[in-house]
Amino acid sequence: MSFRREISPAARVYGSSVAVVEPHGLDAIGESERHGTPRDLFGLWFGANSETANFAVGILAVALYGTSLAGACIGLFFGSVLGYVAISLVSVAGPRFGLPQMVISRRAFGRDGNVLPAIFAFLAGVGWFSIDCIFGAQALGKLLHVGYPVALTITLAGSIVIAVYGYNAIHAFERFAAFAMLAGFATIAVAVLAAAHLNAPFDPHAPFAAGGEIGGVMFSASLAFAYSIGWTPCASDYARYLPANSSARAVGLWAFGGGFLASLSLEMLGAAAATAVRGPGIVSATPAETVGLLAGSNGALAAAGLVTVLIGTMNGNVMNLYSGALSALVAYDPRRRLPFALATGGAVAALAAAFLILAGVNDPTARYPAVTIALVAVAAGALSFAAVRWTLVRWQAALAVGLVGGALAIVGADPDATAHVYGNFLGLLSTWAAPWAAILIASRGATGERYGRWALTAWVAGIAAGLPFWQQSWFTGPVAAAHPQLGDLSYFVSFGVAYAVYAGAGAAGSRSRK
Repeated sequence: MSFRREISPAARVYGSSVAVVEPHGLDAIGESERHGTPRDLFGLWFGANSETANFAVGILAVALYGTSLAGACIGLFFGSVLGYVAISLVSVAGPRFGLPQMVISRRAFGRDGNVLPAIFAFLAGVGWFSIDCIFGAQALGKLLHVGYPVALTITLAGSIVIAVYGYNAIHAFERFAAFAMLAGFATIAVAVLAAAHLNAPFDPHAPFAAGGEIGGVMFSASLAFAYSIGWTPCASDYARYLPANSSARAVGLWAFGGGFLASLSLEMLGAAAATAVRGPGIVSATPAETVGLLAGSNGALAAAGLVTVLIGTMNGNVMNLYSGALSALVAYDPRRRLPFALATGGAVAALAAAFLILAGVNDPTARYPAVTIALVAVAAGALSFAAVRWTLVRWQAALAVGLVGGALAIVGADPDATAHVYGNFLGLLSTWAAPWAAILIASRGATGERYGRWALTAWVAGIAAGLPFWQQSWFTGPVAAAHPQLGDLSYFVSFGVAYAVYAGAGAAGSRSRK
């Protein structure tokens, strides 16, 4: 399978300039544009993961599941190792092909088969961008004492400008953010560790403590793995300008090191924070509210914490927006088949409605009115239809996706409730990423013409195999219900099954050709 240039390359050289809007979209990066070293990936992934989401993962591991601090740290360690190994393995394709990650995904899935993964990556980018904008705007509003709409507008503008300028601007911002977040979280760590109970035991009274300490360790590993594996659909986006002869080992190790070090450190700090602030409030608190709980009456600490939250949300936001826009471009059908676009939009709308209905059956707090379910389903379907039917150049797509994400962030008078709806929906949506990553790792140069049908089969098989092991507020599978001490194994099961099915198909195909 060959990759042609889908967007004409710019006449001028982009190179390493930060002040020039990136002219490339889905086209392969030529040798004259290649720059940087694998070491650059450390700063990129360290900055991207020095964010409040990792801090929240650690909090949930202890406060929601009752895991002891030591047990949570063990689970977070192993989950992060597995997730960032996956990121390191898919990152190496960036320098090799010079293409975005979801374009490379066509090598395994084929062009049509890759549309749904690309749509899911696009919707995830839009959704997480919205959530981070909500949290960032809340922090900025408290800092500047301005209303939510004003704070949201400022937050949106900053993230959109960086994403529009593209690859070099993102790398530069993440390097700056890495230092800023290191200082910010170091300040928070002083307060947390002074009040933390480092010998905190298992808490049987936690909201989801039915699985005991072992279940809590497994939940911790699952949370860390789910967070980190969510970066795989964009991993090579930030390595594709590296020289083609870059050492694959160096690319993988630097990407792993930056992401793993930042994620694990903040997850463990979050777990310690949960022992410092006892009570149910920290489980449902937004990042800005969490800072308030930790800072108490210390105004200087509160201000430093809010700045950290603001920069931390932008860390992930610029990458969510940039890669979400690229994924939207990948979903475009150049044959402009109206039935295909309608079928894709309809399928996504049906899945969205099914998820929300299922949520209401299992979680009393997620019983939404029929009109809400209909609006979410229609919005998801319409965005999917539009991505398949029409296309833009990269910077226009980044701007459009940013405006859509901003519109979603402004909907509803209560930002906390809006973030809760999006967060739960995206938690289910993220189930696609683990089996998809497994297939990309197993592909080893396979082409869509030969194994596309097997990639889809393995992907669906992985998702289906993981469902019985789900143990979340929105859905608990039969295996998880019968054995709560196992925690949530769904991501690991779906990854393993998808890898086995696809690798098995490749091995069988190789034997048949001999």
